Parts: sequence; C-alpha cells; structure tokens
Amino acid sequence: MLVNQPSLPHAGADAAPRVDVIAAVSLEPTAVLTLDDRGMIRDCTEVCETLFKYRRSELVWQHVSMLLPELAKLDPMQNGQPNPYLQFLCRIGHRFWVITGDKERFASELFLNLLDSTGHGRLSLIVHPSAQADDDGRRASEN
Repeated sequence: MLVNQPSLPHAGADAAPRVDVIAAVSLEPTAVLTLDDRGMIRDCTEVCETLFKYRRSELVWQHVSMLLPELAKLDPMQNGQPNPYLQFLCRIGHRFWVITGDKERFASELFLNLLDSTGHGRLSLIVHPSAQADDDGRRASEN
C-alpha cells in the first residue's frame, strides 16, 4: 500500500517534494519455527497453533515436512548452514504449501535466519501465508 507523506517546508525551499513510502502491512499471522540441522522442530511461537491447527506439543520434535511437505525432499540445512537452494527459493518468493492439522492447505512464503554458527545449525523458519494467487490462479487463502 502506498502512503503519501505530507510535504514539509525546509530551509531554503518552499516545500519538499511529495514522498511515496511503501508500507508493509500484514493482516495475516506469521509463524516462527526453530529447526535443528535435521529439520526437526525444536520450538515454535503461539501463532503456530492457530495457523497450523496443531498444539505446540504436537509440533515439537516433528520434522518440518509435517507442515511443509516440499521440505521432505529438501533439507533445510546443509553443513550447518541454510540450504542454498532453499534460500534461493525463499528470495524469489516461491510459494510453499502448508498442510494444517485438519488437512487444509494454504500457500505461504518462507524466510530463513541462521540462529548460530557453532556447527549445530539452528535455523529460524518464518512462515507467512501468501495472499497472492498461486500458480493455478486460485487465491492462496481459498481452499
């Protein structure tokens, strides 16, 4: 969404030019999972319970592919670092399908953060539901 900021006068000029600022506003919940180097969920935020329709206790120590089946074929970590191909997919806005506890599915975008570089490879995986149309032309929020 574009937000117009008012013009403010400054020294030596009548008024500053109008500035358009892109404001990132998200109404969708964002879930954060902490993964180990094998892709096992070590911890998750409360939003995960609402978004994925699993209790936290049902998610911890499960493989992330339980929620994101595409990651069953793609290790989130390689040699203690985020998988380069997965990083690439995240950067280009690839849509990953999430399967919830009640077997609903929705498209999401993923964001990766390496939590430490000690060789134990903990990864923060941010899952954000996608409001854009998926490859089939359907709205990602529709089932």
